[in-house]
Amino acid sequence: MKAVRLSKYAILEIERGVKHYNDARPGLGDEFRDEVESPIDLIGKQPKAFTPYRREYRKCVVRRFPYSIFYLEYDDHVWIAIVYHSSRKPDAWMSRPPENGDPNGQPTA
Repeated sequence: MKAVRLSKYAILEIERGVKHYNDARPGLGDEFRDEVESPIDLIGKQPKAFTPYRREYRKCVVRRFPYSIFYLEYDDHVWIAIVYHSSRKPDAWMSRPPENGDPNGQPTA
């Protein structure tokens, strides 16, 4: 299993989603968090199990909610770039470089 690191943007989007869904219905935000954390755990265990996207990114679709998780795999960890709502402009987030730099050279393909 590889360590999983979340970008500040991924953390912020999860927090926003939790608040939004809890405001809509108490407890729904907690369900959202669980639905996001489950695939993040799986990404750490099986990073190649999800769909290749653009560049070296991979994409994991969240089941119950309209979000996708985009990530890069490195030699010793997986970096979650963003947890992204599907109604937003596609790929707008891709212009951001990894905030923690590139500790291992290139992501693994």
